[in-house]
Amino acid sequence: MTVVSQRIDKKYGTRYAQNVDAYRKHLQKNDLSFAMGLTDVKGDRSLRPSQQKRHQDYYIRIVEERKDGIVVRGAKTHISQAPLCNEILIAPCRAMREDDKAYAVAFGVPANSRGITMISAEPEVHEVNLFDHPIAGSVYINDATIIFEDVFIPNERIFLKGEWDFAGQVAYMFANFHRLSAETYKAMELELFTGAAVLMAEYNGVEKVPHVREKLTWLAMYTEAVEILGRSACEHCISEPDSDLVYPNPMVANICKFYFADNWHQATKYIQDIAGGIMVTCPSGKDFMNPETRDLMDKYLGAREGVPTEHRLRMAKLIRDLTSSYEDVLTIHAEGSLEAQKLSIYALADFDLYKAAAKRAARIQDDAKQSIYSRLPDFPPVGLD
Repeated sequence: MTVVSQRIDKKYGTRYAQNVDAYRKHLQKNDLSFAMGLTDVKGDRSLRPSQQKRHQDYYIRIVEERKDGIVVRGAKTHISQAPLCNEILIAPCRAMREDDKAYAVAFGVPANSRGITMISAEPEVHEVNLFDHPIAGSVYINDATIIFEDVFIPNERIFLKGEWDFAGQVAYMFANFHRLSAETYKAMELELFTGAAVLMAEYNGVEKVPHVREKLTWLAMYTEAVEILGRSACEHCISEPDSDLVYPNPMVANICKFYFADNWHQATKYIQDIAGGIMVTCPSGKDFMNPETRDLMDKYLGAREGVPTEHRLRMAKLIRDLTSSYEDVLTIHAEGSLEAQKLSIYALADFDLYKAAAKRAARIQDDAKQSIYSRLPDFPPVGLD
């Protein structure tokens, strides 16, 4: 919002940047946490926000304008940790057309405002059991649907109000940062993931088997590539004109997010193959801690000499946690779907640069100008031995 609000003010003479700055200071001064409400419930995906048939509230929209603010209605979903936050920051999740301008709205609102209802998703794990759920049992992610029923937003909390031509810019700018947030936690998660695969291979005594080594090599490349691409998005950041603001390189950030999401199921296939069926059929930690069954499990569920059975069982449980259906869906859809990344990459691709390179190699001369290749000599230089 900081980046795009300045663009809107420059074009329309609004005061959104001032509102954004004041809101940030309010959050800082009062040490408030906020959830980002971006994804609308959408309804019929084949129709635009203003074209919905059942009702007009599948996307958050302005239903009334007052002298001192606006009234909004609609719903956002998949909003992680919203019930645990003090504030909700709402922004459009897509580009809009003029017919959709009522849906081009962004604002900050206290989470306990009149007219807001939050409905939480069922948690992945219902009990804290760190033997069986070493990851899921140690965190609690409360994903909520937030419903706005005629909620009043005062003028000073509004960051976008009907400027439909900037709705897409807000969504894409959010995506730039959110893709990077995905890449940072995924780089760490992949280290856990690949480490678990290596350890399970060693515990089972198969780390030198050719097909296992091939899978471990692939996992190592996958892990390091995500790390490198994520760093590259930061190191090749983009500067906002007439500002000291920078944001992650959109092309690199989208490529990195697509790469790790598109390859995730291949990675889970490899680690599950290495781990074996024990990751889903292993008795629970309660049985292992039970004096009547512990010795039996210790004897019959062990593997390589020198590796405690408990270590093997804990690693099997970790792999199950890391390759759960929740993680599978989260990796594909969180921070934007695969199609969202492809759309961004296609829009950002410098096809003129690529075409100029090919034309130069083929010795095609035309009037098309390109900032890099048009300055270069013929390919290869004439007279080169």
